[in-house]
Amino acid sequence: MRQAAVLILVLCLLWAGPALAGAQAGEAFTITFSTNEDYDTSAYATADGLVEVEEDFKLVKALGLDKLRVSFSWSNYEPMRGRFANLEWLHQFVDLAEAYGIELMPYFCYAPGWATPYGDWNEPPANLDDWYNYVYHMVSEFKDQIDIWEIWNEQDMSMWFTGTPDEFAQVLETGARAVRDADPDALVLMGGITAPDEKYVEYMLDKGLSSSFDVVPVHSYHESWSSATVESYLTSWGSPFNDIKQLLLAKGDGQEVWVNEIGYPTIGGRTEEDQASFIRRAVATLMSTEAVTLISWYEIKDLPRDFHLGVIGDENNYHLGLTHVDRTPKLAFYTYQNIVELLNYETVRYLGDAITYVEKAPGRNPQRIYVHGFAREGHDDIILFVWLYGPKSVVDVTLTFPGAIASMVEYDYDGTAQEITGFAGDSIDLELQQDHARLFRVKLQD
Repeated sequence: MRQAAVLILVLCLLWAGPALAGAQAGEAFTITFSTNEDYDTSAYATADGLVEVEEDFKLVKALGLDKLRVSFSWSNYEPMRGRFANLEWLHQFVDLAEAYGIELMPYFCYAPGWATPYGDWNEPPANLDDWYNYVYHMVSEFKDQIDIWEIWNEQDMSMWFTGTPDEFAQVLETGARAVRDADPDALVLMGGITAPDEKYVEYMLDKGLSSSFDVVPVHSYHESWSSATVESYLTSWGSPFNDIKQLLLAKGDGQEVWVNEIGYPTIGGRTEEDQASFIRRAVATLMSTEAVTLISWYEIKDLPRDFHLGVIGDENNYHLGLTHVDRTPKLAFYTYQNIVELLNYETVRYLGDAITYVEKAPGRNPQRIYVHGFAREGHDDIILFVWLYGPKSVVDVTLTFPGAIASMVEYDYDGTAQEITGFAGDSIDLELQQDHARLFRVKLQD
């Protein structure tokens, strides 16, 4: 499936200044960015493997990031009951991350054969005490360097967890208790779910598990394995992410909502430009829900075709990286880097309808044009994403801001910037084209 037609615009505007007087802005929230990579010990637990890891860590830093989600596989580190393995290498791994200023966010899974009823890695543990002991041991081992832990991964899909929701509730409660017993100050994440499923989260809350987790992580592979578009996270009747947020306020303890896995593969006609566009569309859409506070791209690099472990799933899994197998950056590497530079750890407000557009030559069929603006606290600029989904291939629009434009900078996908002119007062005319995204930084006059 080819990426849908796109244009994205990013602008920056005066925070809570005169130009925004009367604008409809939401509550302030801080957005954080991260990335993902897995390091199975069979491929990496050697001195040479650690050299490979260091090359990935260099990419993380080049992206401007300081957070990395990884797996601490139960089968890797406790291959026999009570006998831990590869911990010396894992300490080197964690020390290296610390040396690079990278905060690790490990998730615990999957099970070794000895720990499950039929020996399958995606089964729930046969004995929850074994699970408790593993989690407690690992958190105790690394609590001075790691304070974010996630309990399992995509447990709402049988491919990754064959148990029932009730069985996962037991896994979550036991694992979270082990984390808190080992490190009371740690942040505990419920295992990331494959989609923003309010009912699944509500089931865990109704089981009395609100105190067992501090964050609900959600994964998104719209336009990869799902035919749904990323824009479907926003509809005329709301957002599933905001529904989860409201549920957590009503029945939970106001936990945060993260998207700690999101990806888009460069395969099957989906180009590097499509991947770059998807990143901008996804970031804008997720931030505009005002519910998501962390976005983490999966993953750093593509997998080699002869990857000896293979992958679970189809061909898409080999092509999700921001870089190629040899770590040569794809175009999206620079697109993500640019967004990280503009938004990582920024406190923002969603501007809603404060920035408007008018199609200059409207036809009989309305165009799907998206406008999402964010004011950054402490800056004299705004961030606004705008894109054309279709059905036309080209549309001319006039964008209007809540104040006169003082200056404007455009960024290409690769992060190259140039000054833009042509604005008049509070408006600018733009041409929106399919498969072409634009990114701007705009300052308004005082």
